[in-house]
Amino acid sequence: MRILRFTVVLLVVLIGVSIITKALLRQLGTDADPSVLSPFTLEKRPRANHYLFDYANILTHYQEGAHQYLRRISGEFHIESVIVSLPDMRSHISIEELAVDIVNGWDIGKDQEGRGLLLLLVNEESQVKLEVGYELEDVFTDTFTGYIEDLQLRPYYLRGDIGTGLIAVMEEIERRAQIKHQDEYTPGMITELDRELLAGGGGATRRLASYQDNRQTSTAFSTDGRSPGAASPDEAWRTMLTKWSGKGVDIEADIYTEMTKLAMGDQNNPDNRTKAALGHWQNADYQVLQDDDHAAIYFGNIKGWNNAPFLFCNTAQGWKFDIVHQRRLVVMASNPHWMVEQGNYPYVELLSDVRQSTGKDLPLEGEDLYSCERDEEIAERIATLERIYRDNPDEYQVVMELARLNVITGRRANHIHPLLEKAKTLNQNAAEPYKYSAIYNVNSFFQYETALQDIEIYVDKRPDDAFGHSFIGLLHYRLGNYDESIIASSKAVEFNPDNAYAYSLMARDYALLYQNAGALDPRKSGYKNLALDMYRKAETVATPDYNRISWLRAWLKRRDIL
Repeated sequence: MRILRFTVVLLVVLIGVSIITKALLRQLGTDADPSVLSPFTLEKRPRANHYLFDYANILTHYQEGAHQYLRRISGEFHIESVIVSLPDMRSHISIEELAVDIVNGWDIGKDQEGRGLLLLLVNEESQVKLEVGYELEDVFTDTFTGYIEDLQLRPYYLRGDIGTGLIAVMEEIERRAQIKHQDEYTPGMITELDRELLAGGGGATRRLASYQDNRQTSTAFSTDGRSPGAASPDEAWRTMLTKWSGKGVDIEADIYTEMTKLAMGDQNNPDNRTKAALGHWQNADYQVLQDDDHAAIYFGNIKGWNNAPFLFCNTAQGWKFDIVHQRRLVVMASNPHWMVEQGNYPYVELLSDVRQSTGKDLPLEGEDLYSCERDEEIAERIATLERIYRDNPDEYQVVMELARLNVITGRRANHIHPLLEKAKTLNQNAAEPYKYSAIYNVNSFFQYETALQDIEIYVDKRPDDAFGHSFIGLLHYRLGNYDESIIASSKAVEFNPDNAYAYSLMARDYALLYQNAGALDPRKSGYKNLALDMYRKAETVATPDYNRISWLRAWLKRRDIL
């Protein structure tokens, strides 16, 4: 017993030293801040080993996630991809000329033997250009680059969310980057792939303003004349495919929830990304996994983003597509991998055989948990708040409540960031804007460092809130700072002893410290004992989370802890 106590004391001391050291490094590491840029110049890249240069200030809220993604493209596929936004053309005649000058002046792709990409946005002219390095032209054809600009940028631009669109383009680039990297293609294969694209060629430049006349808008909430949903999940799925194909205009069934309508608009006119994958879904084998009022259209536990499941819920009108949980729970990892978010949510148990992610495993509860039963209520509340906001845009409570509802229902950045920033300005003492900003940064872009800055401000304002400390624990866990995660989770337990989430998180922290410790490290056995102790505490809280405990038990067994 004395040895164990000594070990715990030693752990606390070492944890404290580690945290102080990391805090100093964070303070000194100003170069890690991607938002601080040197003046733009064509002659030299403003910062080496930097992949996003947001001179037009349209990607402020995407910095961390974009850099992580672009670094991964470089590391995995040996393609240097750079995003640049500029407020104007900088005296150039055309965006094509400007893009070539940037690529040449900045040597984009030079260290990768010509395998470079530049995605350039000129904000004043509303133009975008994808410039492709000479070593990539056989795979990243004009047809392909033109297609992904139409496919990705158009719908986001029309929603006033060009930042998300630009990053989404990189996801499409990843698909062909894999083809190039595997080096198992022929010109005929690329030509065939190009024939399948909707754009059909015509070059890689698109004037975004030209899309204004063909704008897609969300369906406003209405309680009048609502059509019934489908009688079963299978019928809902088949009906949705028919509507997406343009052949279901006369079908009475309405298979979108109200929040799905806000997110996706007209069921009979999906966006181009949906149309591009429609043929795959129409021909894919699937099974229906159902548990009471929730169901998943499941294509099997196989790779491929298009093989990720679709989630449906049984509403008062019938079965409908649940876009909120779809965005929240179905995680698109590095292409072609997908996962299902770990946590006590609907659908997760249905998909228990699928690899689970802790990337968005937030300890949400109460009013911050969306459910299909509340879908109409939430959609109607959002519509009401939007009307009030238009008439009175400076009422803090209205702004904050609208932002909160948009966050928990997974709406896009243009519906969230302006409201949260305004809420911070309207009430500088308020904690809530920082809480929901942190939630959004994790749920949408896995921006853990950015979320950590927000939630630490929240905890400073609400130091006795267990949620805030649990959230900090998760972020440090995801960043690999297991010692700091333990301290934050311990504080969460102080404020809420009935906290299976925090105990489970500490069990994972200690297990990974055990796994990473060297064979001669005197702390190793102590880490294992503490992991087991936290696991038992998670099991014996007053209100245990059985799904989480079951997952944790299997996770610990895989690491030889249990």
